[in-house]
Amino acid sequence: MKLIFFLIILLNFNYIDAQKADFDLKAKLSILKMQTVELHNEILKNNKDLKEINIDIKRNKQKQLIYNQYIEDKEDVAESLVYLMRENIYLSQFNSIIKNIHEKSDDFVTKQLLRKFYLDRTKSSINNFFSGLEGIKDLEIDLEEKQKIFKEKKKGLNNKLSNLEKKIKEVAFLQKKMKVDQAFKKKQKKFKKKAKNLNDLVKGVKSKPKKIKKTTKRTIQMPVQGIIVSDFGEGKDLNKSKYGLVFNVIEDSFITSPFNGIVVFAGKFRSYGNLVIIENDNNFLTILSGMNKIIISTGNEVLKGEPIAKVFVKKENQIYFELRYRGKVIDPKSEVEIL
Repeated sequence: MKLIFFLIILLNFNYIDAQKADFDLKAKLSILKMQTVELHNEILKNNKDLKEINIDIKRNKQKQLIYNQYIEDKEDVAESLVYLMRENIYLSQFNSIIKNIHEKSDDFVTKQLLRKFYLDRTKSSINNFFSGLEGIKDLEIDLEEKQKIFKEKKKGLNNKLSNLEKKIKEVAFLQKKMKVDQAFKKKQKKFKKKAKNLNDLVKGVKSKPKKIKKTTKRTIQMPVQGIIVSDFGEGKDLNKSKYGLVFNVIEDSFITSPFNGIVVFAGKFRSYGNLVIIENDNNFLTILSGMNKIIISTGNEVLKGEPIAKVFVKKENQIYFELRYRGKVIDPKSEVEIL
């Protein structure tokens, strides 16, 4: 009897320890996931800054090229300018009247006054031109500074990307330790074979609609930065449904979850290739396809903005993004928050 009592106490302690370990694991995983979201947002901002700096550098170099090409000999430029300015002055409507007076007048003083008028106008234009050129010289200093900032930000971006990759691996490692509801995996396995099309697959793997509070905030964001080449309802790509957005991705990118939710499907499906389906408690469901590598698994909980897959530009992939609410397809842009 004492032995049985001892075993019951021991089992209770083991259960409590297991519960605590599971709780600690969830807490650690949650922190790591939030860190990946923050890191990815920082990377997006850093990348945006880099693009803007790069545009400034290109503009600067264009101006430098003009300066170096045309300002080698100021005397030749000045001579050309005098001619051009005079032509410009003579061709204007106002000065055509003065020109007629000049040609018809035999008065010496009148001619001198008109010559002075042309000379002053030409000198003024030349001075304005060269004062602008003097300002272009400052571009060399500005260019050097911009290139320095670009180099530092590029280094920072690479460090952040490396850090993000490490965090993602840590998340994947912890998620393997987490107890996942096997019902999700069973449904995926069953309907992956049974489903004849995407709608059949969605109906098979999704959960039943839930009642939600009116105060619940709906926040959804785009899963990737890219150019929309096929809008909702257009169906320009015959290989993809017309009820979603198709993005042309111009650089290697992470695909992120549009909202907080749970992954109900993650794997290959027919002509869609790599496919991810995520649903949330607000009765939203998203379908994403076209990724080269999926980095989450069925049954995993994901945060809005958390990296879930990767796409590589060399593969010339396009990302398909579909959004459904209570089973009905809706235009993603009508629900996506402005970032």
